[in-house]
Amino acid sequence: MLLLLLVLPVLVGALESTSLLLDLAQLAARNENGTLESTQCVEQLRDLHSAWQANQSWALKALDASGSGFNNFMLANSQWLGNRLTCRALNEPLLRYLTRNHQQLLRQPAPFEHAYSVAYLRANSSWQLTTSMKPRQLLHVGLCVPQSCDPQQLEQLLGQSLAAARAEGSWEQRMGLQLELVYAKRPELSAGFLARPAVRSLLLLLAVSLLLACLASSGCLPASRILGCFDVAANWRRLWQLGGQEIAVISGLRVCSAFALIALHTVWYQFFAVNHSADMSDKLVKACSQIPLALMMEVFFVISGFLTVSNFLGNVPLQRSIASDTLPGVARRFVRQVAQRYFRLAPLQCIVILLTVVSFKYNREASVFHFVESVDEQCEQHWWRNLLLVQNLYPVSEMCCNWTWSLGCDMQFYIGAMLLLYTHTRHPQLIRRLVRVLLCGNIVYTVLLFVFLNVPNTVEDGYSIGDWVYTNPLVRISSYLIGGIYGYAHAYSLEAPFETLFATKTAKCELAGFTLWLFAQMRNMELVSPVVVGSIVVVLRSLLSAATAHLIFCSFRIEGSYRVTRWVVRFLESSWFQRLSRITYAIYLLNPTTILHVYYSLSEAMPSDFSILVSLSFSSLAIPLTLFFELPFNSLTNLFLASKYHKNKSN
Repeated sequence: MLLLLLVLPVLVGALESTSLLLDLAQLAARNENGTLESTQCVEQLRDLHSAWQANQSWALKALDASGSGFNNFMLANSQWLGNRLTCRALNEPLLRYLTRNHQQLLRQPAPFEHAYSVAYLRANSSWQLTTSMKPRQLLHVGLCVPQSCDPQQLEQLLGQSLAAARAEGSWEQRMGLQLELVYAKRPELSAGFLARPAVRSLLLLLAVSLLLACLASSGCLPASRILGCFDVAANWRRLWQLGGQEIAVISGLRVCSAFALIALHTVWYQFFAVNHSADMSDKLVKACSQIPLALMMEVFFVISGFLTVSNFLGNVPLQRSIASDTLPGVARRFVRQVAQRYFRLAPLQCIVILLTVVSFKYNREASVFHFVESVDEQCEQHWWRNLLLVQNLYPVSEMCCNWTWSLGCDMQFYIGAMLLLYTHTRHPQLIRRLVRVLLCGNIVYTVLLFVFLNVPNTVEDGYSIGDWVYTNPLVRISSYLIGGIYGYAHAYSLEAPFETLFATKTAKCELAGFTLWLFAQMRNMELVSPVVVGSIVVVLRSLLSAATAHLIFCSFRIEGSYRVTRWVVRFLESSWFQRLSRITYAIYLLNPTTILHVYYSLSEAMPSDFSILVSLSFSSLAIPLTLFFELPFNSLTNLFLASKYHKNKSN
């Protein structure tokens, strides 16, 4: 019996739930020999320990508001944040108008001020689930500590506490936890936040835009074509009116693809930002492989290729002018068209980059989460790449706002397409043959690239070569070419290219059989060769691109199409799709910034299923972004380029 009484305290200490705050309080309480510098922080931690032993309510609230336990550590849970509101209850009464009960819980303050802080630890344990897709995640532990314990002093005390030996048989020892403090912070805005250059630039941009909008709408100044670009009422009507010259089915394709990418971004950026758990990893695998949402980006490239080619070839007077013009004149036309495309893409991207930098600066100070990717720092270093729309030519790890890689691809494809189309005005046969060679060569190049890189069968290993197989423009050009081929067929009223290539039912059945055979090879992913993986990627991209282009093509010949095709086209031509399409570009650029801001602003990680609904709500933010920035800058660009063109023409 006596032996049991002697051993019982040791067992209780070993089994007690891990609490960094309690460790700090015990460290301060044991400071009888003066090893710690006697500061107000140490004295108040000692008082906290005494109050905890006496079961005083304020001390229990401080411990309850702090993270503890390290539960679910093995499968990559890294957040034990406690509760910031409970920590506030130590400083001020809460819920006065809700209830008069629970005096100790809601009314009794601590004898000194407390502040919520977060400690970031490195586990260094082989039992922690990690991936090569990002650095080993840090453990986030919330601490409700005395206000006098600033982050620097807290780091010093935590370092000494973590260096102390753990009890034999404790949970940390069994899990091989070698906890190492990385840093600590108090998540709150600093006094100099508004003085940051990015914040001031954003406020200045908003002020100038609102001033121009007010001047254009008030009518105080004489009528001006430049001010007219910022007329809010005119832009509002332009935003929601149905355009007679637009291809309605394209609006539906854009909207559906944009929201499919939002679903992917919701999972992707939650995984990389705040939630590293096995459950989130499983959702990421499904989004990337079982439900290949990333392929929806091909739809935008197909649309861009179709419109570029069909609009150019449909303008016969323009082709005649180019064919008969001198080389300097052709060069001026070419630069003007490229500039028009550039100013269609670049201004809104620059504004979104500025918003993203401000969002990350804010959350770097106010969020409880550690930043895995420092987007704000990358944008400060590499902003010029986005300005030139060449960001996709650099590694993803160095990209500023890495979701904008597709804008670089689109701009580069457009320049290449215009070079081919300008040459087509004088050498049509050569360009037609060259396009066929480019398409076939790109298919072979993609498969050989997968073989050469020995593309693995896991998302983790595939991420490491994403610069080559995902953002690389050379593997994306096939979708643009397919869209351009369908645009050519539409401009010259030819038969659909798919029907020309697979004219008989036998040919279609052979294509379906080959596709099914390829997918059958993936029953055992571990044994699939890179050739099969590359072939499947090529087939999926080609089929999705051809299906998208075929829907656009058939929308002009709806009566002669299959019943299913007619139903899909009419669904995509719905008026609400056409209205939403006006803000699709802003939605696409803005959604990762909004998703990341929502996640970083939360005190706890949001469940991914619920976060999809929250991420959809930000579409309302795309309306003012389109209304006050995209439409005015587009009108201003068109006005400037048109005036320069007419001036040069008159000279």
